[in-house]
Amino acid sequence: MALWKTLVSSLSGDAAAASGRALKPQDFRGPRRMREGFLWSESLIMPRPCTIRDMSPLTAQIVLWHDDIKPQVFARPLKLYVSSDRQEADCPVTGRANNVLSLRLTSAFRAPTRAYPS
Repeated sequence: MALWKTLVSSLSGDAAAASGRALKPQDFRGPRRMREGFLWSESLIMPRPCTIRDMSPLTAQIVLWHDDIKPQVFARPLKLYVSSDRQEADCPVTGRANNVLSLRLTSAFRAPTRAYPS
């Protein structure tokens, strides 16, 4: 019964009143939006478009729009360009499932070193 009361009080907001402060919108995580970007490497002829699903300060998960890249390209250093921020970062691939890549960001985002399509 104590578990039920705890759940009901946490959902009704009594827990916030007991802690001494009211919940604010900043206490909740905002919706994550997918971004467009490009994946590029010295061994690629042109940058490959992708959708950035999830990005944290150290990792990113992207979905390639076209799965026509040879696997040996992923063994080389890659650059991830974020179109909305107009910045790029170095990143090796840490995992792959079909056209979904997991990347580890090894550098800070910086101004792009090449021209990317708009």
